[in-house]
Amino acid sequence: MSFGDHTPARMPLRADRALMHEEGACLPLRSRHGQCQACAQACPVGALEVSLERLALTDACMGCGRCVAACPTEALMLPELEPLLGAGAGAVAPEVAVLRIECRKVPAAQLAADTLVVPCLGALRAGQLMARAAMGCAVEVVDRGWCEGCEAGCSNVAGQEAPSPQRHPAQAALESAQMWLVAVGAALVPQRVFDPLPLELRPAVLPAAPEPQAKLDRRHFFRAALERSAGRNPDKPAPMGGDGRAAYPADRRQPSPERERQLAAITRVAQAHGRSVPEEFFAQLHVNDDCCDQRLCVALCPTAALTVADDGASAHLQLSGERCIGCGVCQRACPQGALQMQSFGCAPGVR
Repeated sequence: MSFGDHTPARMPLRADRALMHEEGACLPLRSRHGQCQACAQACPVGALEVSLERLALTDACMGCGRCVAACPTEALMLPELEPLLGAGAGAVAPEVAVLRIECRKVPAAQLAADTLVVPCLGALRAGQLMARAAMGCAVEVVDRGWCEGCEAGCSNVAGQEAPSPQRHPAQAALESAQMWLVAVGAALVPQRVFDPLPLELRPAVLPAAPEPQAKLDRRHFFRAALERSAGRNPDKPAPMGGDGRAAYPADRRQPSPERERQLAAITRVAQAHGRSVPEEFFAQLHVNDDCCDQRLCVALCPTAALTVADDGASAHLQLSGERCIGCGVCQRACPQGALQMQSFGCAPGVR
């Protein structure tokens, strides 16, 4: 399932780091109503600084990919994670019967054949796991017992209270994938496999990625350069969307790739079992009588989920639950406070 052809125009945030950034998909850079801090909050070492002017990456970045998993629009990406998306060299073929996913800290001698290595298991997203399971692949996220105390682990996320030591960095992605797949009758769901290794084998720091710098072809380089607003550089930052208007062309707004993956996977499994996608998978937007039809909410919706049905005599808002990521930009932007967002993601049968 796809809502359009979109080749991300990502550029490195820093020349000496592998983390890539698509400026036009970044919620806080698109509008002052974006207010998204998901990447900064997910970073275990506080290496990301988010403002209306720019997204900055400090020397502390270790390339763990936790920010990539947290970004609601996939504005951030590590080339090392591309195989999980079914693209690029080393992509996992759909016909693979068992997909084992391991952390980059695990020594090569301890890895089974055809294991997919990611920088950190906390970089995994539910949609990636669901997509493989929906194709009949047994997904095993291998826990070596090394996460507690790891500098990229779940016990020291910057600005947050430390969760319990038992909370695995991939647990949220696994729980979400399992919940939605089970809700539509799937018997095959991604699993966490505990296969401990001696702690003395764990490297003190996260080893460097095989290719620390992503290769950018000429077409994508010039496209990305053209799409960046004039004056947008680290030395002379200029606010994007500071006036409350979307800074990215409306006709280029795209749905969340993660949202698309989840919807495609759950739909595939639901159809195979003669079921429907649970209504809880879709967000709801409630509009009260204070609405003045200024349509600022429509202009600022980052995924074009919010549109207007206008027949000339009357008009009303329409929300595409398939596209909506529940970011709340529309609700925050409404001058009259006429919108109330009920986000997706609650357990099936629970409202």
